[in-house]
Formats: sequence, C-alpha cells, structure tokens
Amino acid sequence: MTAVLPLAGGRGTTLAAVDLDRTLIYSAAAAGSAEGLTEGLEVVEHLDGAPLSHATPASWRLLTELAGRALVVPVTTRTVAQYERVRLPVVPRYALCANGGVLLADGVRDPAWDDWAAETAAQAAPLPELLGLLEAVAGEPWVRTVRAAEGLFCYLVAHAREDIPAGWLADTGAAVTAAGATLSVQGRKVYVVPAGLSKAAGLLRLRRLLAGEGTAPRLLCAGDSLLDAPMLLAADAAVRPAHGELHEQDWTGARVAVTAASGAAAGEEIVRWLLDRVT
Repeated sequence: MTAVLPLAGGRGTTLAAVDLDRTLIYSAAAAGSAEGLTEGLEVVEHLDGAPLSHATPASWRLLTELAGRALVVPVTTRTVAQYERVRLPVVPRYALCANGGVLLADGVRDPAWDDWAAETAAQAAPLPELLGLLEAVAGEPWVRTVRAAEGLFCYLVAHAREDIPAGWLADTGAAVTAAGATLSVQGRKVYVVPAGLSKAAGLLRLRRLLAGEGTAPRLLCAGDSLLDAPMLLAADAAVRPAHGELHEQDWTGARVAVTAASGAAAGEEIVRWLLDRVT
C-alpha cells in the first residue's frame, strides 16, 4: 500500500518540485564565479570526506522559508544513497529519486512505488541491453565508470565533458531511442533511462495521490536537463537556469521562465522565483 497521504490544509495548495544537481546544488566547477551571488558558497554535500556540492547560504535560508509555505519535493536522477548525502536545510516529507523511480516518504522507501517503477521500466528494453550500450565503450580512455542505478537505468561518467565524442553520442542516442529509452548528458554524465520512467510521470503520479479525493495541488517546477523538460512542461509554472543541457539547446516552454543568472547564482534565483509564487 502506498505511503502517500492526501494533503490537508493550505500548505498543500502548492507543490514545489525541484531538481538538485545544477539547479539547486552545484559542484565547484559548475558554480561559476562569485558574480551575482549575495554571499559565498557553502558545502552541502561531501563524498569520502571531500566537498562535492555547494549552494549559497541565502538559497538554503529561502528554501527553509519555501518549505513552510509549500510542499517542497526534491526530484532527482540520483540514487537514494546519493540523494541522502545532500544536507538539505529541511527534511522533505516526500522525495523522488532515480528519475521518479523511487519515492521516499519521510525518508522511507515506498515498496508499492517500487512495483510501479519496475513495471514502467519494463516497457523499454531490458536494463542489461541498455547497460550494454554504455559498457561497449567502458574501456575507452575518456570513460571513468559505467553503472546501473536502482535496477532501473544506467549511466556513464566521463573524465571530462569535452572528452565525450560527439559521434558516439549521436550513434548511442539513436540506439537508445530505438530501445525505448532516453539519453541525457548532464556535465560529465551520460544517462540512459527508460522513456516511461520520467520525473514528470513520477511527479504527476505523486500529485494525483496527494490530491486524494480533493483538488490536485498547484505545481511549480525547476530543472535544467532534458530529463527535467517534461515535468517543466507539465507544471502550472516552471523555471530553468540560464545554463545546462536545456539552455544549450535554447529550450523553452510557454510557462517556463529562465533565470537571469547562471551557476550557483541561478540556484538562488530559482528559490526566490518559487517563493515569490507561493507568497
């Protein structure tokens, strides 16, 4: 049985769904210069004791305020273990990991959601076949690692974004599409995800479950990548940063705003934008 409970009261009138990497949090390289930042950056994630992700202190304070006015739901391609490394200023009631394939309710994984995700992912080619498209280049000098995530999708990590061959991306993208999946490039990472297993599908399912017998909550979304695009289009209003995969493609939508800033300053601007629309 699902762990999702219908919303009650004014707090549930707005659902603010926010991507994490390169939308809310940033590596040192992706954070950009100090220009446009109200304060310096603080570390919000460590890996093996080393700083990994950053955010502005102002964005974290504003995110706390936003959580008091709306239901903030992190929506990320990260695995559960990767998500749990991030020290968010408040613990969200709900979080969607694995590109919508895993629901955490008060930090506990929902087994009914796992069943739905497995059935959805099965509509594409089997995971070993998708993984094989990436493992075919695992021995290349530009490839750092190839991994499967949560038994649902897979990804490749390159040593540097500029090292990923454009021809390989084009050929692999065509093969991925033929296999019923989606290819997305996010910095040094190349994701291959079953097409039906999307952030939008997970988020809209959560929205319906939260509504119960009542009216579905108003939906605000923020994200930067191709994997975020469907949920941005599904939102009542959305925002994307002036950087990342969507910005490189000059992607937009009728109800999608674009930040003036890029890098970590855009992350702060995004939280302000969301807060302005629930205040």
